[in-house]
Amino acid sequence: MKNFTTDELNRHNPYLAYKLLSGSVIPRPIAWVTTQSVDGVVNAAPFSFFNVVSSQPPLVSISMLGQKDSVNNLLATKEAVIHFISPDNVEAMNQTAASLPSQMSEVRTFDIPTEPSRTVIVPSIINAPIRFEAKLFKHIPIESNGYVVSNLMLLEITNFAFSDAVFDAEKFYVKPDAFQPIARLAGNTYAELGDLFDLERPQ
Repeated sequence: MKNFTTDELNRHNPYLAYKLLSGSVIPRPIAWVTTQSVDGVVNAAPFSFFNVVSSQPPLVSISMLGQKDSVNNLLATKEAVIHFISPDNVEAMNQTAASLPSQMSEVRTFDIPTEPSRTVIVPSIINAPIRFEAKLFKHIPIESNGYVVSNLMLLEITNFAFSDAVFDAEKFYVKPDAFQPIARLAGNTYAELGDLFDLERPQ
């Protein structure tokens, strides 16, 4: 096996640790997050350092590298909407990864339709099979050498929204085959859901 200590990586190039992490922790779900500035500018950006933290209260975590508009908006307004990615919206999601000035809205620049949310002021993107409206539960700045290098956001879900196509109301569960989630790998590579199989949990 090839082994690399963190110190070795940092001495050579600190970016290498990111490369190894993003290439190993795969597939990763993508949170396509809308936030809104105090001036009413709606920001949309994708994040793949994203996962579930707790079901009671319903919490998810999103790690936002750097001081992005999403970070500033979340800290100012404490609200966001998380949208999940499918083949129907992956191209639009990718557009919003572009670096725009903070006063420019990605949803307006790229003509991404939105509609009002139920429990937060931040609007929701219409073309998303699953949406989580959320409020900021806790912000944990991650520091290195005296600088904030990442912002860990714990978000509490205030409303769950599912399209009829992906949600079985009778059985009360999400249909993964209909959902067809898109996952992030490393670099510019993404993946679709592969073959499904069941394993009985041991007693």
